[in-house]
Amino acid sequence: MTPTAAEVLDAAKALPRAERAEVAQELLSTLGTADVSDEARLTALRAAVDAGIASLDAGKGIRIPVGGLRGYLRERGRLATERADAKTA
Repeated sequence: MTPTAAEVLDAAKALPRAERAEVAQELLSTLGTADVSDEARLTALRAAVDAGIASLDAGKGIRIPVGGLRGYLRERGRLATERADAKTA
């Protein structure tokens, strides 16, 4: 890490929690794929939602234990990130 980056990181760490979260979100948003338009992302999201609804309508849903939704979604997010990274690598 360059001295400037280290200084920026130290300054960010000194911010209140809410501001650190905001900085983190802004930085993470810059790591996305810039070559994909928001419209294309929305189209892909709608297609995924439609496929999910069709799957539920076909009786292919899954049961998630009470209190297990957060862990399930976290794992789904991790898998989605891995797949996206593999496609862009």
